[in-house]
Amino acid sequence: MRRRNASAALLTLLLGLGACGSTVEDVRVDVPPVPRIPERVQIAQDVGQLLAPDPERSKAAGRRLMALDGEDRQRFLDYVATLEGERDLRLLNVLDEQHALPEMSVGDQLDFLLWKSAHPERFYVMKAQSRLIDLARKQPDAIIGRLGEGGRNAELLGVVLALAGTQQAMPALIERYELAESQRERAAAAEALGILAGEERRPRPSGTREEIARDAAALEAWYAEQLELAAERSAVPPPTEGEGVR
Repeated sequence: MRRRNASAALLTLLLGLGACGSTVEDVRVDVPPVPRIPERVQIAQDVGQLLAPDPERSKAAGRRLMALDGEDRQRFLDYVATLEGERDLRLLNVLDEQHALPEMSVGDQLDFLLWKSAHPERFYVMKAQSRLIDLARKQPDAIIGRLGEGGRNAELLGVVLALAGTQQAMPALIERYELAESQRERAAAAEALGILAGEERRPRPSGTREEIARDAAALEAWYAEQLELAAERSAVPPPTEGEGVR
């Protein structure tokens, strides 16, 4: 009797398992499709990754944002407008490539262009340096003032001023030449001075302290002479109408 009861119980269990299996096979599960992330949310996420500390994610997000166009580009610009003047240089770079760089002071422009000129991609470096030259022509005092501070950007700023033909940068360049913190900085200053003063007055890129001081003094004397000549020319009144050489 006990054996028959156990067999019956086992049979009932097996039938139950089979029934459960049949039920699973027959039931249709309707799973809703994965919702699509709205573009504005995706843009916000990309901006967040752009500003994150992870350099690889930041770089990838920057490329995605630079590639936006049409309505997506406008959504990006609208979102940036909600960030209350965020001035992270990586975000400014994306805005720059999207031709939407906000109004900035000369100092902020200089900070941004110097940062961009140190970018690992040559394409961005060339663009930044070209615009630094334009800025040196329009706002020479700002570039000269930053050059006087020295530091790692002094080499680039000196050459930028020379290529812009900024003669009034001569005193600051002579000072950087004498007080250079590295051989490379002195060589860059010598190159810039040679461009502005002429190849024949180019100072030596290296030498003893006395030689450097001598070259600097010669350039100072030449520049003072140029200022005097310019003052004399401006003091001579222009010829009146009808007056000429006889």
